Amino acid sequence: NEYKSYLSMVVSNNEESFVFECKGRPLKKGEYWYVISQTWFDRWNRHVKCGADDPGPIDNSDILQEPSISEIKADIYENIDFTFVPKECWNHLTKKYKMADNETTIRRQVIEIGEFSRQLKIDLSGLKLDLEYEGKTIKKILSKGDTIGYVTELMKKEFDVKNTECRVWVKNMSNYTLLEGDTTTLDKSNVSDNNALILEQKKADGTWSDKYSSSANILTTFERNSHSAFSSHNMNKEASDGGGSSISTRSVTPRSENGGLVGLSNLGNTCFMNSALQCLSNIKPLTEFFISNTYESEINEKNPIGNRGELARAYGDLMKQIWYGNSPSVAPRHFKSVLGHCAPQFSGYLQQDSQELMAFLLDGLHEDLNRITNKPYISQEDNHENIADSVAADIAWTNHKKRNDSIITDLFHGQYRSRLECPDCMKVSKIFDPFMYMSVSLPRKEEKIKDVDIIWLAPARRRTRFKVAVPRDGFVKDILKALEVHTHLSPENMMLCELSQTIVENTFQPTQKLRDVRDGRYSLCVFERLPNVSVFNVYNAYKGYTSFLKYFGDPFIVQLPNIKMKYKLFEEELFKRMNRYVTVPEGRRSDSENPAYKVKVVNQFGVEVSHNLCDEDGNLNVTTASGKQVTYIAIVWNGEDKDECFNSEESIAITYHESYQTTRPKRQEILLEHCIEQYCTEETLNQDNMWYCPSCKDFKQASKKLDLWKLPKVLVIHLKRFSYSRHWRDKIEIPVKYPLQNLCLKKFKLSPDQSNVLYDLKGVVNHFGGLGGGHYTATCISATDNKWHVFDDSHVSPTSPDKACTPSAYVLFYVQKKKESKTRNGSSMRNGIEDMDTN
Repeated sequence: NEYKSYLSMVVSNNEESFVFECKGRPLKKGEYWYVISQTWFDRWNRHVKCGADDPGPIDNSDILQEPSISEIKADIYENIDFTFVPKECWNHLTKKYKMADNETTIRRQVIEIGEFSRQLKIDLSGLKLDLEYEGKTIKKILSKGDTIGYVTELMKKEFDVKNTECRVWVKNMSNYTLLEGDTTTLDKSNVSDNNALILEQKKADGTWSDKYSSSANILTTFERNSHSAFSSHNMNKEASDGGGSSISTRSVTPRSENGGLVGLSNLGNTCFMNSALQCLSNIKPLTEFFISNTYESEINEKNPIGNRGELARAYGDLMKQIWYGNSPSVAPRHFKSVLGHCAPQFSGYLQQDSQELMAFLLDGLHEDLNRITNKPYISQEDNHENIADSVAADIAWTNHKKRNDSIITDLFHGQYRSRLECPDCMKVSKIFDPFMYMSVSLPRKEEKIKDVDIIWLAPARRRTRFKVAVPRDGFVKDILKALEVHTHLSPENMMLCELSQTIVENTFQPTQKLRDVRDGRYSLCVFERLPNVSVFNVYNAYKGYTSFLKYFGDPFIVQLPNIKMKYKLFEEELFKRMNRYVTVPEGRRSDSENPAYKVKVVNQFGVEVSHNLCDEDGNLNVTTASGKQVTYIAIVWNGEDKDECFNSEESIAITYHESYQTTRPKRQEILLEHCIEQYCTEETLNQDNMWYCPSCKDFKQASKKLDLWKLPKVLVIHLKRFSYSRHWRDKIEIPVKYPLQNLCLKKFKLSPDQSNVLYDLKGVVNHFGGLGGGHYTATCISATDNKWHVFDDSHVSPTSPDKACTPSAYVLFYVQKKKESKTRNGSSMRNGIEDMDTN
């Protein structure tokens, strides 16, 4: 209610502020946002900001592919072709501007993606589905976040099916899959674009027909949570578990001089793909599995959630080109084409995230190579509080292996224990889940350098530029405190603003997060101010060939303890603030017959407002007809007089404080061990991610703790350097120090089995640059010559081991060290299945 009252106040004062305030708020899982054509939105923005013509009714026709089901065109981009607004903003805009005739409302749900690195995003494309019942078909766009329970009730309503129990099947080619679990989402149920959902009604005798179940593949909740590109899996306990084929561990023997040391051509922003492929290429047992053609006998073309073997074949062909070809580089065009077909998010040539590509690729290879062709139905137990952890872990692992068994499972999958405890009734829930990689946060705060200018109260002082170091995740007050050290000004006497050229775009409160302060074309400026005074923002402007004002010079503020004064005195105050760079000839003031300027009232965007600051009695009049106080003023110069009276160079002259040369971010370095430690640290769930306690029968902010239970043979560690929200992105640049050899995970492994806890580094994906694109490379120890090399797209060059630990590391690939066992005569031997060292 407080937020709604605040928005009501904002919209009554300024419509543009209201809309952008709404657009900038955080996403909430399950809520709906509305899509608006950027063409219409730009017309609206010009209307409210510059007084242009009314934008007319909302028209989305230029972004719609099939209006009847609100299907959006492919290859359109946010802030270029369309924009998102939340419900409260949509309601305001449609109430005021209406919608064009026969226009379609485009509503999209906020969904959660990722297993460990969870992020909220708006499901723009949704799922285009055929809803079927007894020969009738309806086309619909549904959200990936819609639950099976919601879809069942929707289909019953659409087909007018009442007072009977129903269930839903998904048809994929000739296979039927029963969708179970009312709260399970379509995304987790393996429903994909252009699938058909079939509503089945229970027969009058209380039984179900066997029309679909005879060829059904019943999908369990566990499988839904373990198959997706962002999901996690686990690996078999030993080679003998699960009955899968053994892993070939003989040396990778290249058939050419350059075998393995082959670059991959950049096809256009494909460095993210190339770097991940090079790291996987140098995982010896995985590559041997493909280049020896072992994979061909294990392709599972019948897996309804696989890619009919296409991805596995394309990957195998590429590995053979890398290891058996004679060229110093190859162009992975065929692989890129197949990848885009299997995962449309990687089609095209926009820069993507290397870790997300790696996660999808491993998961896709797993489904294409799953040795289980007929997956049994398994009832999934969600809680194991009454049995020993080791027993519960084995049960979960065995169940998983009954449905998931591939080379990827053998190598990359581990298992963790998730423990949740209710803060009220102390109810404990323990779940053993698989993982395919670890996404670890960087625990230390990083400093960010900001350039900030101060415009002083004293007119004779030039604008001064400072450089301050503040916490990246800090607050506006951190900037003010840093400036206090250099200026001895109290934070209460400073007002931080954002300038767009010569206009004040935003004013910040000390408690606002620094993430709200934008970088780029906006500059930061602090106005020195006094407490308990009326503040006027003053601009200099002139009229060009159009009626719009053009602004120049630095803005400044005038502060008055008492606004009851003669207008002439007010104007004198304005020019006292500019006496360093403005000289007005005698007889040229605003009240003369031939004035050099006029003082006008404008809004915060610099658009002129009709109001006379001087009343009939010559008094200052700062109250508008609507009862609001004037805040923004423009001194509008005549074109000829501007150059004569105004010293433009002096008006924007800047003095650089010594901090501008001396302030540098503190050198920080953290250990990989600290990142893993934080990953396993107990935390309290926030209000957006509460746990439903079965004892209290309510959602609770439970304590949650993850512990590693079963370690994979190849451990992939993703360093979470990127932070995202709807309207800001950030990259954490702190270097992470990680060992090249003997990474020990003993203290993080909870299971009694403490063997196989040492790992050696085999590959690193590096990311250089910012979020606007940047560049990816790989640093790997080659299975060919056992030496470190840098793989930079088509270029491969040797490097020293110490260069393998880079400050730009993003994804780390560790391989379990060789396991030694004693023979009867006391000598040691290598266990073939555990021989994971590439030395």
